[in-house]
Amino acid sequence: MSTRAAWALIVASLAFGFVLGWVIAGGRQRVDRPSPGEMSQQMAPGMANAPGRGATSPGMPELPPDHPPIDKDWARDPEWQKELQAQLNRVQQDPKDWQAWRVLARLYTVAQQVDKAQEAYGKVMEIRPDDPDVYAEVGLFYLNGGRFEEAERMADRALQLAPDHADALFLKGSVLGMYRKDRAAAARVWEQLLQKHPQYPMADFVRQMIEQMKRPAERTPS
Repeated sequence: MSTRAAWALIVASLAFGFVLGWVIAGGRQRVDRPSPGEMSQQMAPGMANAPGRGATSPGMPELPPDHPPIDKDWARDPEWQKELQAQLNRVQQDPKDWQAWRVLARLYTVAQQVDKAQEAYGKVMEIRPDDPDVYAEVGLFYLNGGRFEEAERMADRALQLAPDHADALFLKGSVLGMYRKDRAAAARVWEQLLQKHPQYPMADFVRQMIEQMKRPAERTPS
């Protein structure tokens, strides 16, 4: 697998991971503060066999049979609409309910309503200004949308609050490799991730990426 294809898989994992992260797959049971690495557990199934991405490297987990459809029009789904209204009722009753705002952000994300998702995440950050988990999740949202500078800013903010934050380190390494094209720096950040969190859910993939980044850069024929 080429480095270019590997980086594409990261973007795919983020996009499909939000499907698992939304309320039907986990939000309804998991509206409290996520533990370190929890977002990555949600992202991991999207690493393999993504439509249009081709084959992945050996050892990548496949999407489970009961994985929610990736290309589904979620905004028309009755369960999505029901849960959306439930969370809207929660924030109407308590505008400071950051957990409900976070679920709303995920609901809007899977429905590709990016502006509404960003607004909801803005509310979460406003209510939880010192929560590194929030900044890491928002950074992954930005990275999924190709907004690398915002993603890096969120990663840096999370790491200021928690220097060894697992998901923030994963995010920072992704930005350094995908956007900054700094393979050495990305490898260093991800090596720190593996050192501090050897059981990180995406550890195997990170190790593969580090190996890829430490190889001589591929030259494009002139």
